[in-house]
Amino acid sequence: MNALLWLVAAAAVWMVVRSVIARRDERNFVRDHPLNADGIMIGAEPVHLDGTRRGAVLLLHGYNDSPQSMHYIAAARVPLLPGHGRRLQDWAASRADAWENAARAELAALHADHADVAVGGLSMGGALAFVLAAEHPEVRAVVGFAPYLHASLPVEVLHFIAPVAALGAVYVRGGGSRSVHDSAEANAMIAYRMSTPRVVVELEKVVRLARKALPKVRQPVLVVQSREDNRIPAASAAEAFEMIGSVDKTMHWTTGNGHVVTVDYGHAEIERLVCDWLEARLA
Repeated sequence: MNALLWLVAAAAVWMVVRSVIARRDERNFVRDHPLNADGIMIGAEPVHLDGTRRGAVLLLHGYNDSPQSMHYIAAARVPLLPGHGRRLQDWAASRADAWENAARAELAALHADHADVAVGGLSMGGALAFVLAAEHPEVRAVVGFAPYLHASLPVEVLHFIAPVAALGAVYVRGGGSRSVHDSAEANAMIAYRMSTPRVVVELEKVVRLARKALPKVRQPVLVVQSREDNRIPAASAAEAFEMIGSVDKTMHWTTGNGHVVTVDYGHAEIERLVCDWLEARLA
């Protein structure tokens, strides 16, 4: 009995310590990433460059980052997805259905002003773009920058153990190799650089939804993928590409860069490629 009481007491103490650490992380994050009057990290604001042309492009940023990761692909609307670019508490509370519904709302808003709309995105944003294309046949074209259509084994396992994993710590810092090889661009990235087990599970939900959508995508598709992507194995990227239902699809492989191809080495060549490809498909 005494051993059980000691165990319960130790667990209670750890939960207090866990909460204290989380509050410290939240305070430090706001200190290091000042917010504007709208509660958005400075530099993470949405981009609305719709213009007056008949055609327009909706681009969606990736998991954990912000429209800043798409700033070189400038002639587009790049919204800030729910939970992103804000406080850590907002990030921890964000969910897949909110990201998906925000993407749908942005597409509807763009369609209200433009007859022809293309969709695209980076990583998770690329996965969401394929979901939109499958749901809306009127979308003219799809561009995926390293679309996250691959759920790794650790992420799959976390789907089942997230409640237990969350007992260890509220926020968990990312590990592994860098997603941006260019050190200057890596340091400039506006991202949380940490997550929670629950939010990682939400990412996995988006991956599952996108993979189901791939065979329904009939529009022209361009995918830009690095062979050195630290998040998505080349074989998995190729497998997902083959699942896309379109007969007009192109996979453009790059080298010398990581997962975030939109800002890493070679991004200027990628921007020219994508702009030329879209120019031929939008009025």
